[in-house]
Amino acid sequence: MIAGQHSHNLDGIVVLLALRQRNMDLLERKAQAVSDPSSPEYGRYLERDELYGISGSSAYNVDLVEKFFSELPGTFQFSFGKDFARYTCTIACVEKVFNTTLRIQKGRVAPGTTPIRASEPVRLPVNIQNALEGTSLNAPLFMPPHPRQSKVMPFRYKRSGRTAPRVRPMMVAGDQFISIHFVAYCKDKVVNQDTVQNGICRNSPHSRLITAFDVLVLQTATNWQKLVRVPAVPDTLGEKVAKTEDNQTCTEFNATLGNIQNYASTTVRIRSLFSDGSVSDFSDPSEVMPSWPMAYTTPSLLSRNYRIPMHEPVRHPRNSISVAEFLGQYYNPDDLDAFFKLMGVREWGTRPKLSLIGENLPMAGSVLGGEAQLDIQYITSLAANVSTFFWSVPSIELATRQEPFLDWLMQLEDTDDSEIPLVHSVSYSDDALTMPFWFKRRVNEEFMKLALRGITVLVASGDDGVSGNFVAKEGLKYCGVNREEFPSSSPWVTSVGGTQLAQENVPVCGYASEDVMVQCPHDGEVVCTSDKGGGITSGGGFSSDFPRPWYQHEAVEHYLHQTDNPVPSQDKLKYNKFGRAFPDLAALSSNYLVLMGDDLTAMSGTSASTPLVASMVARWNEDRLQQRMPPLGFLNPLLYQILSKYPSAFNDVQIGDNRCSRGSACCPTGFAAARGWDAVSGCGSPDFQLVAKILREDAMMSFRSRFSGPAQPLALDAVQGPGWMFLIVMMLLQSLITGFVVFVLMGGCRRWKLVHAMRPLLDG
Repeated sequence: MIAGQHSHNLDGIVVLLALRQRNMDLLERKAQAVSDPSSPEYGRYLERDELYGISGSSAYNVDLVEKFFSELPGTFQFSFGKDFARYTCTIACVEKVFNTTLRIQKGRVAPGTTPIRASEPVRLPVNIQNALEGTSLNAPLFMPPHPRQSKVMPFRYKRSGRTAPRVRPMMVAGDQFISIHFVAYCKDKVVNQDTVQNGICRNSPHSRLITAFDVLVLQTATNWQKLVRVPAVPDTLGEKVAKTEDNQTCTEFNATLGNIQNYASTTVRIRSLFSDGSVSDFSDPSEVMPSWPMAYTTPSLLSRNYRIPMHEPVRHPRNSISVAEFLGQYYNPDDLDAFFKLMGVREWGTRPKLSLIGENLPMAGSVLGGEAQLDIQYITSLAANVSTFFWSVPSIELATRQEPFLDWLMQLEDTDDSEIPLVHSVSYSDDALTMPFWFKRRVNEEFMKLALRGITVLVASGDDGVSGNFVAKEGLKYCGVNREEFPSSSPWVTSVGGTQLAQENVPVCGYASEDVMVQCPHDGEVVCTSDKGGGITSGGGFSSDFPRPWYQHEAVEHYLHQTDNPVPSQDKLKYNKFGRAFPDLAALSSNYLVLMGDDLTAMSGTSASTPLVASMVARWNEDRLQQRMPPLGFLNPLLYQILSKYPSAFNDVQIGDNRCSRGSACCPTGFAAARGWDAVSGCGSPDFQLVAKILREDAMMSFRSRFSGPAQPLALDAVQGPGWMFLIVMMLLQSLITGFVVFVLMGGCRRWKLVHAMRPLLDG
């Protein structure tokens, strides 16, 4: 059965006990073999019983831990394989059992967090500690059942002191348009309070009517500008009541300007034209935050860009996908239904659209659940009719203050082979340096065990570029070091980076000389970066914890020695060039439209590209399952072999780097995109149809002898000459041999069972 909801006692703490495991080296060799298309073991996944018969903890450790905790207050439960245990008790109880101190934060607690703080490491008796790899304390989250969106204070305008209009700092930008909000000042330097209908500045003493506005649109990077005259009439200007800094009312206008070039930093200046022929000064462009006009990302745009057959349903009953959600992220089913209607997504009624594992607070989803809403709205749109699981783990890991990954992985272990989702999308990743090594190693081993079960796990590569979110929070002093994300840097997951659309998507675009100027009219993908309007910067680099895995050696070596965009020297950027390199591939990650209650909101992140790729994997799995073949499982060996043999299966992202964080802070150095694999966009973004074709053809070659359909009848009249007699003789001989083999097997069945039962146990 599927692992049920683990309801966390709001007064208690859940302690996950990670017992020491056996035979990890053996399992790693087996995981490599079943995941490598060049291996004869490819696709021969282990059943859960087989897997945990090999691994798991020793009987001695299991008995020791069970005896110790069963005599204590609280509840104690082993995982299926007895390599984990869950101990739940009150705060006071946990403090006593684990010889630690837990503090309760006073004051306001933010939704999706916890007031509980761990102030000391846990301490257990030596024999118990030796039986464990580590302990993970997980506290329940605080989440009000009906949270409210924090109010955004409206912009307040100066009441007087200028004649130039004042533009609100934040513009709205879309596909080849911008929309601005502004107030006008009359000739007496006092803010206008009149409507367009009455006449702007009509009631202002010593002034003249404003008859029009000149809006100068500036794109300094490309030396492009455009002057638009906007008449002061109701057909061209919208209006509403606004406030000044001293709480007086004024009239705010808004205008939308079209035919603006996409993919360039855009700002505006504006001036007023008075009825006496005079004009005001132009406004200061620094008063406006630059915006980047570009198309919004929708399911239909993704379907066109990647050639995903969005309206063709997935039908195989075993095909399934899951989104893992942490830190109080929930979704609203009503928003999902409304999103389908709004985006023209067809609904299929052949099975329930969504199954819930864990808890969900729909009202919280509409207000605070941006991550979860994005995940579920796009993965169900693009993998139509697939069995989808919303896997919610509503707690927080106290030592790292981050996601309780081990709790989620234990739940997957407790889920039957027949019901565990085949594809898992994880939009969460954190600074690897903030996590203890035992925790990262154990999470990595659990991903390896999922690979042995034929499960695909995709993880977002991060949104803060080469040096992580410390640059955004603390400044440029954290530059110069590659701070990798985890679990996206695990060798046993597929790490997904981010791209955005641009016209300058190959090096020749934007080339200019005295004789030649090149402009590329078609959109293509470049690295998603915050300094180019992407909202975030794709994470990528090299792990300091895990060595480079076998499947990516050739691709990474090529990147380290290429000269298109040479990798930084160690004196400019410290990184482990021998470590696991990530991401593995990338996809569009910017400007996704997400429905939050009644409003559409634009969101960006590798947490958007990850469910996009996961939906592709579910569709690729459909082909295999329909042909009675095993699912794709761990993708990376296959991806890198496709890159080597069929490089055109990926859109090669060659423009951009990841030196910036998601904010405005940019380090001097980062990793740059290049031809082939690179440490920003991986192999590039997949061409869905081409990859599907390659997988289909390669699968027939790999599995034809093991997973073939019924044999086709042979037409004897097609055999010419005396060869037909020879063929009949050979068929009779084959029948005799088959009969003899069946007789021997039936007679030796009991002896085989005895020998099989006497195989020596593995070490441990």
